[in-house]
Amino acid sequence: MKTTFVVIIMSAFLFSFLEVTHAERYIVVNGQRLSLPAIQYLERIHCGPVPNGRYWINMLTGVWGYEGNSHSQGHVQDNCYSPQRRPSLSERGMLFSPRDWIR
Repeated sequence: MKTTFVVIIMSAFLFSFLEVTHAERYIVVNGQRLSLPAIQYLERIHCGPVPNGRYWINMLTGVWGYEGNSHSQGHVQDNCYSPQRRPSLSERGMLFSPRDWIR
C-alpha cells in the first residue's frame, strides 16, 4: 500500500514537471523573445511548428535563418506550398517486395 502511494506521488510529480517543461517556449526572432501569441501567429503563417531557438527573419521578404549565421535557410511560408500529397513509399518503389527477402 505504501509503495503504491509513493509511485502515485512520484508519477504526479513527474507529469507536472514535464507539463511545465513542455509549456515553456523560447523563440527569439531578430533579437526579441516572442510571446506565446506571437509564436502561435508565426506557426500559423509557417504552416507548422517552429522549434525553440534563435532566428533572424527579413520582414520584407520572409527569408529566415539562424541567428549568427548569415546564410538563409528558407522562406517562412515554405511549408505552405504543398499543392498535392507526397507519393507513398510503395508508389515511389522504395518498399521491399517479399521476393527481396527470399534471395
